[in-house]
Amino acid sequence: MILLADTKHHFENEQLYIALRKAEDRVVSDELLQKLPYPDESYRHYNEWKIRAGSFERLMKYLSGKKGFLNILDIGCGNGWLSHKLYLAGHNVTAVDLNLTELEQAEKVFGSNERLHWIYADIFNDNIPGAPFDVILLAASCQYFENISTLSNLLKAKLNKNGSIHLLDSFFYKPTEVSAAKKRTEEYYQSLGFSQMADNYFHHSITALKENGFKKKFPVGIFQRGLPQWWIYQL
Repeated sequence: MILLADTKHHFENEQLYIALRKAEDRVVSDELLQKLPYPDESYRHYNEWKIRAGSFERLMKYLSGKKGFLNILDIGCGNGWLSHKLYLAGHNVTAVDLNLTELEQAEKVFGSNERLHWIYADIFNDNIPGAPFDVILLAASCQYFENISTLSNLLKAKLNKNGSIHLLDSFFYKPTEVSAAKKRTEEYYQSLGFSQMADNYFHHSITALKENGFKKKFPVGIFQRGLPQWWIYQL
């Protein structure tokens, strides 16, 4: 693992996040981590992972249509299951997070080598190695970034020619829906005893995505409403 950020500076936020994940029963064992995104049906969050598995399969199908192996940046990689799957598919993967606990688990379970790097870093303040990238992924993680325009501008500068940015497994809202979504999030965290987490969770509008050049990839059908979305920015 490569440590670029100051672990002490981010320690408090990390501990808060891990405590929340434990309260949600989302801290997975090493054995379960190796099965993701296909946990056993007995797993409490099995139905959610069915959705994540579908998203993963769509992504892999999309990437298989590209020529050759890709240089991929996975931002907010967490415990690394997706990064590892991409590595197994033959791609070069740089996996970045500010959660040392999950990164350590990822490296322990999946290992690391010249094609799979675990990086503890703040993408706004640290120089991430490996750029330019063919693909930049944020899978269920862009909601932890406050401003989608600031994030987009940073990532666009790290893209290779014809590169793309993918916002996966997150919810985006019409401008009129943002306030209600924020209230639901605040109530959810309060019910778990983690009301302060609401300050670290941001609700991005569809308008902001379009203004930054993103186009919706999934879902597209009228009967798929309510599912996490996939938006792509393509150079």
